[in-house]
Amino acid sequence: MSLPVLEVEEEIRKAIRPECGRLLLKAPTGSGKSTTVPGMVADEVRGRVIVVQPRRMAARLLADYVARQRGTSLGDGVGYAVRFDSRYRQDTQIIYLTDGLLQRWLLDDPELKGISAVIFDEFHERRLASDLSLGRVLDLQEGERPDLKLVVMSATLEVGDLQGYLSPCEVVEAGGRLYPVEISHRSTDPNRRSSANRREELWDRVAKAVRQESGGLGEGDRILVFLPGVYEIRKCEALLQNSDWEVKSLYSALSPAVQQEAIRRDSSKRIILSTNVAETSVTIEGVKLVIDSGLARQSQYDAARGFDSLRVVKISQAAAEQRAGRAGRTGPGRCVRLWSVNDHRARLEFELPEIRRVDLAEAALFLKRLGINDVSDFRWLDAPDTHRRMEAENLLKRLGAVNPDGSLTEDGWEMAGWPMHPRLARLLLAGVEFDCVAEVAFVAATVQGEGVFKRGGKGDKWSDFINDQREEGLDFAGEWHALQAARRAKFHPRDCQALGVLARGAREVSQSFDQIIRLLEKRMMGVKAVHFARHAEGVAQALLVAFGDRLAVRRDAGSAVCHVVGNRRGKLDPKSSVRNAPLFLAAEITEVEGRERNVILSRCAQIREEWLTGIEEKNGVTFDEIQRRVISVKQRVYQGLVLEEKRGGDVDPDLAAGLLAERIVNGELTLKHWDHKVERWIARLQFLSTAMPELELPGFSEDDRETVIGELCEGALTFKEVKARDPWPALNQWLSQPQAEALKAYAPEKITLMNGVNSRVHYKQGEAPWIEEKVQRLYEVKTTPVIANDHRLVVKILAPNQRPWQVTSDLENFWKNGFTQMKKDLAGRYPKHDWR
Repeated sequence: MSLPVLEVEEEIRKAIRPECGRLLLKAPTGSGKSTTVPGMVADEVRGRVIVVQPRRMAARLLADYVARQRGTSLGDGVGYAVRFDSRYRQDTQIIYLTDGLLQRWLLDDPELKGISAVIFDEFHERRLASDLSLGRVLDLQEGERPDLKLVVMSATLEVGDLQGYLSPCEVVEAGGRLYPVEISHRSTDPNRRSSANRREELWDRVAKAVRQESGGLGEGDRILVFLPGVYEIRKCEALLQNSDWEVKSLYSALSPAVQQEAIRRDSSKRIILSTNVAETSVTIEGVKLVIDSGLARQSQYDAARGFDSLRVVKISQAAAEQRAGRAGRTGPGRCVRLWSVNDHRARLEFELPEIRRVDLAEAALFLKRLGINDVSDFRWLDAPDTHRRMEAENLLKRLGAVNPDGSLTEDGWEMAGWPMHPRLARLLLAGVEFDCVAEVAFVAATVQGEGVFKRGGKGDKWSDFINDQREEGLDFAGEWHALQAARRAKFHPRDCQALGVLARGAREVSQSFDQIIRLLEKRMMGVKAVHFARHAEGVAQALLVAFGDRLAVRRDAGSAVCHVVGNRRGKLDPKSSVRNAPLFLAAEITEVEGRERNVILSRCAQIREEWLTGIEEKNGVTFDEIQRRVISVKQRVYQGLVLEEKRGGDVDPDLAAGLLAERIVNGELTLKHWDHKVERWIARLQFLSTAMPELELPGFSEDDRETVIGELCEGALTFKEVKARDPWPALNQWLSQPQAEALKAYAPEKITLMNGVNSRVHYKQGEAPWIEEKVQRLYEVKTTPVIANDHRLVVKILAPNQRPWQVTSDLENFWKNGFTQMKKDLAGRYPKHDWR
């Protein structure tokens, strides 16, 4: 059967010919856009075509598939370029590459010389790197490279805004899914128990769904299961191993050979456990059933760590449609969603663009390297949040990457050339300064990955690897020893597990470390062998340059609680090598959710105070909770973090009064005589100053409250001296005699109703004054009582049980319409009361 995209082939070719140059192609999953459009474009241009993919795995697999389709070997006519791996030659015509690599290419060659066309595939995923690269390519088209062709392809994106952004452009839409897919939903009970009488986990539900839905499937059929991450994949794998199906995993960290093994076409019955890498682009033939967990690990900015972190989130409706479409590529299929229909309706329609949820510091540095000093001037498809943009700019200033006018410094220019977060790029430069460049290269590789070994729980052997006493005070030394052990074991999973090391994490760190070392050597930065024991202090000083806002102090040696720059608090990892250091830096700050939320400080380095610049000496006061008195303190402060505090000595009376007043205003201390009577007086005054502005009353704001309480605290050092002080002398002086008389007359505490009943007027800040009376005490009161020159009171009409039956500012209407109903409802229940 012909691919849907072939039906619009002539429109696609026409759109990329010289008279046009920009194409927006909307084509859903299964249409063939990722595999056939690059070839169409290559036939129409002279020069190289690059196809931008969000994921490494998709770039490799697509390149291999298209190379076979075009009758060329991989790396010759068709190739790929991803992190740690590339296969292409100088004359390779079509190259699949990741959006992150395209960013690096744009820095190395801002005009993309030799490239005739750029195709952005799966743009609906709205990766930040794709947004940045697309904006730059548009600038090139309108400037130095009017010959450059541009194609943007999307499966689910609403193209309205994108069409306007790309304008002028041609818009082509291909047909839908090849075959129908039957979709069903399964709601889940979070309290459901498994057969082992434990809470039913995601992998339990997935395994159950696979067993229940796999009937009728046979040789050559595939079941594709979408899970949020590798951990969940392994749990499912363990539960399904004993079935008569072959079980394979599919995720980006696997080697290309293992990925190919998972998607190969043969006659076996296979279950493929995959992350969201299989949502789009990758061709998996024979999928008849999709089991969708509805979850994915998504990159989100973690302000505490200062890096993006992966969090499990619910996928959007559009992503769910993409996943379901995998079952309809080669024939009719089914999709089972492990969430309810109502849950589905409540989900976001489309994925939130990365620019709304990830760190912007690296993006800002990239744009400044391109000459865009003011990041807000970039041609954003979606402009970043102002607060987040300023946060990124401030970090770059703190790292010394930008000048006050926003332009790059010499260090900033160098940092922008490194394929990593600006913090880590700055760390490498500091490593050169402190003669520990190899060691900080390892640190940079480590903090970007999931870690060399498991921390916490069974198998945690972190502290076992810190085997040199001279290296105490630097947690990264232990991770280095762990990596060497993993290398000696050749990253064999079972051998690494025995060592307490994560083989996958160690391999990733090793690859990243080797790549950084090659970059350092290319820049001739004098790389020596790693020796943490010899260079521990240099590493700590370099970390201080890059992570100075993570400085922490433990003022109580008997407690794990530490204070961190930025008025933050956390607990030091109990296995850290800095557990005896009063001052240290935490390169990683992690929130751990359990019965209570804990903030854990880890990957630490001991810091010496003499390395800090800008320490301030401050004299002040604090409140001693035990003695309940104000005492004098002398503090040594670094960026708001109190390094040392000494208590005692003479107390400044003005500071003492101010601190006592502040705590009283905040509600931490309570004055005995500042009671409801005082609050009612304040509420009366506030009401009248608003109701009758012509009286020119002073009012009583929150600042006024602080002033009066401050007067009460004058001369006091202890709360005991203040607690029983009477506020009325100060309040009575607040109003002149005529003003006090006006308050009494126009905002009275009591009024006499038309029937002679005396009724208390209630006042409360932010509410209209009111009276409340049983209905029997309101007989003969025909009109609503007023105060403050005809300001109607609210009347709360009480039933015999003293509860409001009706609240009104229109008694006339109540007697006309409401009383009859009240009598009908209540007279039978309260017959002893007078119901006229």
